[in-house]
Parts: sequence; structure tokens; C-alpha cells
Amino acid sequence: MKKNTPNFLVVGVMKGSTSAAAWNLNKHDDVFCLTPYWKEKVNTFYGYNTDDFAGGLAEESSKETDFFCLQDNFNLGRDIYESYFPQSKVAIGEASPNYFHLEESLYPKTIQNIGLTLGAPKIIILLRDPISRSFSHWNHIQRPNANFGARFKDKTFNECTEQTSGVAAKNSILNRSKYVDNIVKFRQAFGVENVYVGIQEEIKANPAVEYNKIFNFLGVNDLPLDTTYNAIHEASYDTTIDESTKTWLKSYFKSDVDAVKSLYPDLDYSKWNTY
Repeated sequence: MKKNTPNFLVVGVMKGSTSAAAWNLNKHDDVFCLTPYWKEKVNTFYGYNTDDFAGGLAEESSKETDFFCLQDNFNLGRDIYESYFPQSKVAIGEASPNYFHLEESLYPKTIQNIGLTLGAPKIIILLRDPISRSFSHWNHIQRPNANFGARFKDKTFNECTEQTSGVAAKNSILNRSKYVDNIVKFRQAFGVENVYVGIQEEIKANPAVEYNKIFNFLGVNDLPLDTTYNAIHEASYDTTIDESTKTWLKSYFKSDVDAVKSLYPDLDYSKWNTY
């Protein structure tokens, strides 16, 4: 197998359809984005023991590597990382949404590690309505096989979103729905021209048009507008957000949403809540 250096990363956001992006970007002949299928093939070919890895890299069923955000993975070295990209394409990359969340204590060197390894790759950030993203995050934690978010397990969405002070201020359900600070950090690190921001709801509604925008950003040609794209990990929920919680969350996220809209005024936020 060949080893290649990626030139793009889908860095987020969690619950923003990064899995669908990883799958669908591969529909283009000039794009390779790492998927669980290729992780398993690479692990088998090189005889890697996933017990030696951490985070997404340790899970063959996950598309993620968490190479740049988890120092134990980064310390494995560039050679192992590049082995997960065996196809030589115009655009080569991966989707690991933990890369976006620079404020979390586990991930202090993410941008530094990306720069040291990849220079100035193209960065793709897919945003989702903050309330919808938080609700999806909470629902994921309630699954029987969820391996994160133990402090939120078996608590209502309302209980979880009320945890905002003291130790509870490190509330990933809420914090991972705040976007502007980390967008700015990626723009500063890699250049405004190397950061693409899209809206998850628009990709879902108009996939052919929206994926062609991403393909253009990656330097490859459009695909036909009748190309079929896949929805990955879509779920329906048997609970809803009560109106008082929604009202409070609109206030909580308003300043961040306003800042994102100021930074990217031409994006279509019409499918988001009104903040």
C-alpha cells in the first residue's frame, strides 16, 4: 500500500453530518476521504494492533483518527498516520470532528499538530443549528452503547443543559454548539482562503449543490446534479425539547450565532432556529 499526505480535513462539528461528508466525498474520483472500510484494510495490511491506539484510531468502526487532537496518537508518528491514506488523489483527507473543539482540555495542541504535519491543509467545518446539534448530542449519549458523556447519562435534556457553572461549565453538549471562537482560530492558523464553512441543514436539503461547493473548494470539478448522496447516522427521536428550554437556549447561543452570521453573512441560516 502507498502512503500519502492528506491535504484536507473535515474538522467538525460533532453531529454536523461529518460521517455523511466522509462517505459522500468519496463519490468523486479525485477525492479520497478515510472511512472505516479503509481503516480496517490498513490495519490488516500493516498488522497494526488497535490496542496501541487511542480514540477514533483505536476503533475500526469509526471514520475518525483523532491523530492530531490526542497526543498519544500524534506520538505514533507521521509514517503511521500517512499509512491510512493509501490512494493518491487530488484531494486526500479525513473527517475527525474532535479536531474542532480546541477549548477542551484533551485537545490543546490540535492546531499546532496539524500545522507541523500537514502545513496549511484545507479545512472544512460543517455547522448545524446549535440547539438541534445539542439535542442530537444528548440523544446520542442516551444510547445503550454510548462510550462518552457519562455525566449526562440518564438525565433529561433540560437537566443537562442547566449544567453551566463551576465544574459543570465544561458542558460539551452546550460548548460543542458554540462555534465562532474556534472558526477564528482555524482561520488564523491556516488562512481564511483555506477554511470552508458549510451549513449541515443546507447540505441535507440540497446535497448536489452543496457538495459541489465543497468539491470546488478542494480543487476538483463538479459532479452531475443528479448524483445521489447518502444520509448517514440519521436518527428519529422519541422526545422533544420543551419550549422553556428552547427559549433559554436561544438566549444562551444568541451571541455566538450572531458572531458566526457576521463572519459568514452569505450562508443560508433559514433552517436554523431564530436567535
